[in-house]
Amino acid sequence: MDGRRARALAAGLLATALMGCVSSRLAESPPPGYSLAGSWKLDPAHSTDAHQALQQLRAHAMRHPDSENTSVMQQGQSRQHGGHNGGADILSELQPSEPYPVDLSLQSELLRGGDWLQIQQSASAFVISNGDTTHAYTPGEKSVVSVPGGVADQISGWKGKQYVIEIRPQVGPHARATYSLSDKGGQLIQTIRVDQEGRVPKLEVTRVYDPAGVTPKAVPAGD
Repeated sequence: MDGRRARALAAGLLATALMGCVSSRLAESPPPGYSLAGSWKLDPAHSTDAHQALQQLRAHAMRHPDSENTSVMQQGQSRQHGGHNGGADILSELQPSEPYPVDLSLQSELLRGGDWLQIQQSASAFVISNGDTTHAYTPGEKSVVSVPGGVADQISGWKGKQYVIEIRPQVGPHARATYSLSDKGGQLIQTIRVDQEGRVPKLEVTRVYDPAGVTPKAVPAGD
């Protein structure tokens, strides 16, 4: 087995081990009497601008071509300078007129909606509605879910006073969302993090929510 395959195998085993660690850390129940249930309205002044965050990711990725494509292009340049026949044709094929597309579909999906949140919490379910979508989770349970580009392992549950959702696609960056109350308990704090993938850097968004007196009609009720 060559060094590259050995490193890939080791990385896969490490990812599996980490997934097991995540599963063991997440509990089925929150601390006694602790609840995130309710209707919540976004406080834009104290929250990350999600649209701006996505724009910054895209701009960074367009300025930094991924290393694999850069390496291939450098090989083409080497062939051309070395005088091999067809070097110019190879180079023209490796240097497209348009930049390589940037895939931010997972990041965009996770940031959909968000002006309002409705959370329903029970001993066997944690349901989040965000104005565009409704997702129901079973605390402590691992499942396979659909994500842009394929499927992913998903595990969710309680880590102290945080409700944690981990998403690990077969292809693409890993993602993590957490929900908790502020130190004084008057606000809901949502964080969404998507790991770096290729030339797309890490995304981290924090949203702060104030209690809302009523749930707007735009937010669907949880199943």
